[in-house]
Amino acid sequence: MPASILRALSVLLLTFSWSISQAAQDGNADLYDAVAPANSAFVRVLNLSERNIEVTLSGKNKPQAVTSGQFGGYRFVAPGKQRIAVGDKALESELKANTASTVIYRDGTLLLIADQFVNEPRKAQIAFYNLTEKPAALKTVDGQHVVVEMITRDQTGSRMVNELKIAFAAYAEADKLASFDELFLKKGRSYSYALLPAGNGYRAITLANSIDPTE
Repeated sequence: MPASILRALSVLLLTFSWSISQAAQDGNADLYDAVAPANSAFVRVLNLSERNIEVTLSGKNKPQAVTSGQFGGYRFVAPGKQRIAVGDKALESELKANTASTVIYRDGTLLLIADQFVNEPRKAQIAFYNLTEKPAALKTVDGQHVVVEMITRDQTGSRMVNELKIAFAAYAEADKLASFDELFLKKGRSYSYALLPAGNGYRAITLANSIDPTE
C-alpha cells in the first residue's frame, strides 16, 4: 500500500483510536472492540430526508440509524462492490481500499461522493460539503480568508490546517449564507462542514468525524 495513502487514512484511524480511548474511560470499551482491517474502505451516509432512517451495508450484520439532517459515522468494509440501502432504495458501488466515501440520501435517492484526503497527519483536516443549489466557499467568519474554494452542488473540498480553535462560515461571493460552530481543530483529526438547504435559506452542520465499529 502506498505510504501516502496510509498517511491520509490515518486521519480516520486516529479518530477511531480516540473513540476507543474515550470509551475505555467511560467503562464502555467492549462497545469499541472492532478494529478496521488493513486496506479497508470507509463509507457513511448523510441523511437529508425529513425522517430518521436505517442504513444497511453489505458485509455488516446490523443497520445503522441515522438521524434526519445528520451524518452517520463511517463504517469500514472490505474493498470491492458494496451495497448501501435505505429501505427499498439501494446503491451499489465499487469501493476502493484505503478510501472514504459519503453517501447522500435525499428525495428517496442515494448519491455517492468521494471524500478527499490530504497527506499531512500532523495537521487537522477540514472537509466542506455543499448540498445546496448555490455555489459556495468555506471562509473565515469575517469572509476575509478562503479556507476551501467555491464548490457547486453535491461537491466536497478539503484543506489541512494547523491545530487551532476557530469558526467558519459559508459564503457565496461576499454574501454570508450560514455560520458554523466554533471547534478546536486537533491535529490528526478530521472535521466535516456541510451547507444544507433549509426552507428559504440555509443551515450548517459542524461535525468531528468518527468511525462506527458496529458489525
